[in-house]
Amino acid sequence: MELPKLNLESLRTVPALQKILMLVLIVGGIVAAFYNFVVMPKIQMIESLQVELVRLDNEIQTLTLKVKHLDELIAANKQLEIELAKKKERLPPQEEAVMLLKQLSDLGVRLGLDIKLWRPSSQAEDPSKLFIRMPVSVEVEGGYHTAALFFDHINKLPRIVNVSDVRMGSAKIERSRVVIQTVFELTAFVATPEPKAPVPAAKAK
Repeated sequence: MELPKLNLESLRTVPALQKILMLVLIVGGIVAAFYNFVVMPKIQMIESLQVELVRLDNEIQTLTLKVKHLDELIAANKQLEIELAKKKERLPPQEEAVMLLKQLSDLGVRLGLDIKLWRPSSQAEDPSKLFIRMPVSVEVEGGYHTAALFFDHINKLPRIVNVSDVRMGSAKIERSRVVIQTVFELTAFVATPEPKAPVPAAKAK
């Protein structure tokens, strides 16, 4: 099938203004086609890439903050573990705590205190499961400075022993010396026993 031949002679008779308009239309069509099929897809692709870059940049910033906070949390956790290990070193096992309380009772007597009451109370495990409290209700009589010296010895112990609820009565004279009745709660902090490993069941023969 042959293509129709262009009649160039007929174009010569077209006025110049129409030729210019036709040329403008042809060029405009080419430009419009180029814009729609080449430029516009490129612009859309660039805009899509810009949106994706913004999203990725936001994700990177978020992850950077999370990593920074994670490093801070890890460092804080390590510091807490170190402090916990140091405190655990000051927590004796239960058998040692019983001996320690007995030694404190003997110390009070040696310092010149008259032990009127030394009554251990029920042990209580802390909700954290890290230690056990061994409270003892104590009542002593003696000089004010003697009681203060006794408390100072307790404060300097390497093990954790706490004195609380201190109440002092009125001073009185006994055997030419000033005596004060002092009531307080003495609490020794004990390490929680390590859980025993389960005994493996004997295999049936």
